[in-house]
Amino acid sequence: MGWFEDLFGIQDSDTTKMAEKEIAIDMLKDSKFMLNSMSMAITETTNPQLREILKRQLNSSIQNHFRLVDLSVQNNWYLPRSTPIEQVKQDYEEASTT
Repeated sequence: MGWFEDLFGIQDSDTTKMAEKEIAIDMLKDSKFMLNSMSMAITETTNPQLREILKRQLNSSIQNHFRLVDLSVQNNWYLPRSTPIEQVKQDYEEASTT
């Protein structure tokens, strides 16, 4: 039983797998947005102490993002090396089965 099943008590493994993938992809999207925003904040900050705090937070966030990417790749939720045609084919196949 996965963490999503434990949290929501869902027993359907196909639904759970899809939900976990959607959550992971959404988290990746949000993580990328946060990394971009934090990078911009660092470049616009004039206070040296605040800049150092933001840089430490950015480094920590980058490590967390890498862990999330690794988890997503291991579970075949995210395939970063796919060509655009392979991605469209995979999306079509997933849409056809749900």
